[in-house]
Amino acid sequence: MTHQATSEKTVRDGARVTTPARNPGAGPGPASDPGPGESPGPGQTAATAERTRVLAICRSNWEYRGIDDASLREMLAELSAHLEEAAAAGRSAQEVVGPDAKAFAATWARARTPLHLRVLRMAALTPFVLGALLLFTHLIDWTLTLSVEAPRLAFYAVILVGTVVVETRRGSLGLKGWLVVGGLGVALAQLSLSLTGDEALFRMPLWATLLLMVPGLPYAYVDTRARKTAAATAAE
Repeated sequence: MTHQATSEKTVRDGARVTTPARNPGAGPGPASDPGPGESPGPGQTAATAERTRVLAICRSNWEYRGIDDASLREMLAELSAHLEEAAAAGRSAQEVVGPDAKAFAATWARARTPLHLRVLRMAALTPFVLGALLLFTHLIDWTLTLSVEAPRLAFYAVILVGTVVVETRRGSLGLKGWLVVGGLGVALAQLSLSLTGDEALFRMPLWATLLLMVPGLPYAYVDTRARKTAAATAAE
């Protein structure tokens, strides 16, 4: 009798994963499958390369979000097992995690991180991003006291909101994201300029700009190290 393989939806810590039912006659997955985060070799199939890519994306996202090492290994092992089961049933990695691997990883990471830690992270990174934007403007204008007008404030607001929203959902903006958010910021700044003019609303001293960045410095340092680690892992 032919056994028809079916699939069921399971939820892992809030992230939906498609787990295929194993065909009783199917053997184990390829013995040469790489471990989490490893690069595929020349003889590996496109499906294996795709699974490796998904694992690398998830690993990078989770490291960027500060998931502890024990949880990171556990999540990668569980996801790797799901992907191997899917491959044995003839299903692709995309059918397991969905069309957006970064969104899948972000959903799982949010579910694994307690709410108060996520709130604390956002509360620290929001003024850090704003302070970084102001510091960049200080350097461009080469001034210790920055005049903040309505158009500039509107531009900052769009960049800040866009960064926080994407940080929450995906982990990083990327070049395309920065271009989109930057374009929206410029458009809103031009609209604000036509409505309110360029009168200074207040003046921002350099020391206040630097003070805004202080709470987010530890998170920024950890994120930078995680990105370097993920890049080094992907290059191996």
